[in-house]
Amino acid sequence: MMKLASVRSVCFTICIVSIVVGLLLGLAMIWDVVQDSALAWKAFMTIGLFFIASTLTLTVVHQLGDDER
Repeated sequence: MMKLASVRSVCFTICIVSIVVGLLLGLAMIWDVVQDSALAWKAFMTIGLFFIASTLTLTVVHQLGDDER
């Protein structure tokens, strides 16, 4: 089993990358660099799902980490 600290690091990295990529995609859609299409919205929603899943995993790992101390 992976150590909880490494799981936290991976999830935190995914959250940060999701925020940055989501910001860039959102700005690209606002400035019409990327056309407003179904593909762009699916990519945007996929990034959001990665962020939500990582945040929920961080919450669970935080709860599990409290028991190990």
